[in-house]
Amino acid sequence: MRAADIGTRRVIQLNETASIRQAACTMRQHDVGCVVATKNTLLGVLPSGILTDRDLAVRILAGEKDEDQPLGGVESAPLAVCRPDATIDELIDIMLGSHVRRLPIVDDDGRLIGIVCLDDVMAALAELMLRVSRAAIGERELDDAAYAEQEELSPAPAADEQKLQQA
Repeated sequence: MRAADIGTRRVIQLNETASIRQAACTMRQHDVGCVVATKNTLLGVLPSGILTDRDLAVRILAGEKDEDQPLGGVESAPLAVCRPDATIDELIDIMLGSHVRRLPIVDDDGRLIGIVCLDDVMAALAELMLRVSRAAIGERELDDAAYAEQEELSPAPAADEQKLQQA
């Protein structure tokens, strides 16, 4: 499974000139835990940072920042990102190394194409474990069925003993 397989294409984004208050309202409106801050470049609109609900609570409200301050000064940057073909193992390494739970997915030009979060990784791992357990159970059921079939073909032990006693 790759980042593009387990992440989502739905990414809420705001220009880095938007205010912290706008970001919080947008997060509430879309029922999401983060917004990706973007900036206009010669290559187009590119992600520049991320603001999470935790950032709002810990760094902004508790730090008594001005809610009208632009995202450009408060979002987490530099932005940790991943490529669409990043494996689960690579995603975990990036998240651990960057101390983040959300990774924007970017294409070769750095354009935002999705986002993957730690919950997505955990759900993918749970799905893999379920598939592995089904494979193991299915294999065991086949082994049990083959054993039962073999038992039906072989004579019963009691019948063998009777033949030996008669001889």
